[in-house]
Amino acid sequence: MKKILILTLLSFFGCKNEPICTVDENNAGKEIYDLDEATCFIALKLNKKKSDLNLIRDALLAEMNYMEKTGLTSDNPNPESESEPNSELDINQMVEYALNEEKVDLTKEELIEIYDTEIEYLIFIGVASE
Repeated sequence: MKKILILTLLSFFGCKNEPICTVDENNAGKEIYDLDEATCFIALKLNKKKSDLNLIRDALLAEMNYMEKTGLTSDNPNPESESEPNSELDINQMVEYALNEEKVDLTKEELIEIYDTEIEYLIFIGVASE
């Protein structure tokens, strides 16, 4: 009986070493933002649990909504016809938007940590530089 209990405990704790998700290293430098991949990338960098994936995704969706609302993104596929955006991304305003408008269930510090780590993902896919 002891042997079965020990094996059960070992197999239970052994599963904790498996990653909660995976990032395809082949996407490095492809300049394509993928919400699910960004969520996973951030979760892995921050050593989060599988249960945190939806919260990270909510934070990234709030960011997308904020950028669209403030005119920092456009659905226009022709960049030549766009005028230069006259506003810059203000992370503090974006965090306030996520908390107050989108009602993301994270703290201000957690949101800032997620958005700061997202920069590493943007570098990974090649749309930002260090």
